[in-house]
Amino acid sequence: MHSFRAMNTKISTHGLPTVAAEKVESMFHFTEEKLSRFKEDSELSQLNRSVGYPFLASDFLFQIINTANSFYQKTSGIFNPYIGKIICELGYDKSFEMIQTKRSRLYNPNQIATEYSVEINSRMKSITLANGIAVDLGGIAKGWAAQQISELLRGNGITSGAIDAGGDLVLWGNRKEEWEVEIANPIDPNQNVFRFNIGSDAGIATSSAMKRRWQNTEGESIHHIIDPRTLKSGDSDLIQVTVLAPDLTTAEVFAKCLLILGEDKGKQWLAERAPKLAYLGVKSDFSLVMGGKLEKYCMKGVGIT
Repeated sequence: MHSFRAMNTKISTHGLPTVAAEKVESMFHFTEEKLSRFKEDSELSQLNRSVGYPFLASDFLFQIINTANSFYQKTSGIFNPYIGKIICELGYDKSFEMIQTKRSRLYNPNQIATEYSVEINSRMKSITLANGIAVDLGGIAKGWAAQQISELLRGNGITSGAIDAGGDLVLWGNRKEEWEVEIANPIDPNQNVFRFNIGSDAGIATSSAMKRRWQNTEGESIHHIIDPRTLKSGDSDLIQVTVLAPDLTTAEVFAKCLLILGEDKGKQWLAERAPKLAYLGVKSDFSLVMGGKLEKYCMKGVGIT
């Protein structure tokens, strides 16, 4: 196993040769330099400063913006990469460990754009943001990077391996022994709530409302998963959702959407839009739920710990 920190989390590789593991580390650091909204010189920050004008993006940035926009459309805006200004107004305007007061500024939602006009020109590879919009890729960048890196490694002859990006996993290749996966308790990370084995390619992402929390100036508890319908932190009956998908990018996006929608609306919504996915959830009363095509990923079933 090779471990390092990037994108404000711990990244680990499993089953990879040393050279490949070092390549993973290098590419994650590159991704952070390019896509962090907390770095003034990142390409994403440059894009956010170009509001109203076409921004000629690198192939790297254009690809992830195009992917994020596709998921924005596919989820009818439940996944929304264009609410960066709202997240900043809520107080998450710097890397989380640097927020000392954990208190947000009060804001008037009517003063912030709720219609997200973005023009993406595939021929020119340009991106034009309308006034009031800032892109935040925090809901997709980590999973997208891990997925892209895994595909690059496969193309270079690495036939099997795993990348753990802060608890979000991309697994690929055929192995004699299945991968053993454990999902942590959202209240006590030292305990687990689910355990299962994976024997095929998969992306597994977990989204939690219990992490990265702070209080606003009125004493209300806020977390970083924003419901774009209300411009406030998501407040459904789910406090943690894990999604299993063919790739990690999809898993990361849909885990956040289910967390926002809640179990009842979410399971029907998922069945209609992505029927090949599966999910495991923890509700606010600490009951456990699961659904979707679990048999596609967990041939031996799911254990509850």
